[in-house]
Amino acid sequence: MFIQKTKLFLDLSKNQKASLISFIKNFTRKNASLSTDEVFSEFYDDEMYYSQVGNPHFGWIIPQFESEDFIKQIKFLISQYKKEIELKEKQKPYIEKQKLYMKEQRKKARDFHWSKEPPSPKQLSYYKSLCKKYKLDMASVENLSKLDLKNMISAIIDEHEQDVYRCLEKN
Repeated sequence: MFIQKTKLFLDLSKNQKASLISFIKNFTRKNASLSTDEVFSEFYDDEMYYSQVGNPHFGWIIPQFESEDFIKQIKFLISQYKKEIELKEKQKPYIEKQKLYMKEQRKKARDFHWSKEPPSPKQLSYYKSLCKKYKLDMASVENLSKLDLKNMISAIIDEHEQDVYRCLEKN
């Protein structure tokens, strides 16, 4: 797409070209359900409306609409962005699977790292406060890792939540 962008709108300045291409990309994304000609028609109508109101997005674009080459370039750009949007939609399930896989890998790496570390003082004090709160006997935490203590804390919290749900179901 980069090579194609460099060949488009050669008569515009660098800033004009960049702002027009960015605007067309966003406009196409908003109107992705429409065909290329319909998106161009909407874009043209939008620019004409704002020009008549006296607040155009691009004041220099109105005379450019008389050029057939300019219109072809805009339609080509819109069609390329539509293809890009369709491709991203097709790839979405694979990207989501990849994100889930990477999330699992990060969790495994964190768990492995935590299995080698001693528990933090905050973790120890939280465990002690949970044991006092729920009147549980404290297990020995001398040889436990950060991961082991995290799992113990999670088990205590899960057990308490289940007790609360059982009480609510009875009532």
